[in-house]
Amino acid sequence: MSRLKTPLIVQILVFLIPLNIYVIGNRWGTGIQWALFQYQHTVLGNSLNLVSDNIIIVLTGIIASERTAISLSLWVVGVLLFSIATIILILANIEGEISLVRKASLFTITGGLVLLISLIFQYGIGLNGPSGFAIPVGIPVVLIIGWWMYLFPDEDAIIEDADEDGPNDSKSNVSE
Repeated sequence: MSRLKTPLIVQILVFLIPLNIYVIGNRWGTGIQWALFQYQHTVLGNSLNLVSDNIIIVLTGIIASERTAISLSLWVVGVLLFSIATIILILANIEGEISLVRKASLFTITGGLVLLISLIFQYGIGLNGPSGFAIPVGIPVVLIIGWWMYLFPDEDAIIEDADEDGPNDSKSNVSE
């Protein structure tokens, strides 16, 4: 497997892990939210909402609360940043450019922070308020993934390692 496939596979995990578990209001409902969709159980029934549904809800003005509309909009921005990071990593694999991994990591980290800001905007600084509470279970994982990709060695580090361990190394040229 190519060295560049690992960051791409790890980036795809960002879309697969649950990012947020939440409770609406005074236990009116609960839900689990991934990057691209959320499953919600309320007193009115169960629903599966795609991120595209959030875009439509905001654009049509169905949401009465400005705070919720801004929160949903921020979530969409975070997902777009994850998507950009994924596209950059696909390009890195196609072109064989290790340096693109660090650029993608910045989009992943920023996307994770935007999602956290989205939750803070909806539920308050303590992620607990009148509109319910949230537990951002996957967002720390996203930030760790982004940080790991940021630290992913670039071409210069690989060349330096090869020079240190190569045949010109003083340890390998010891003659008796």
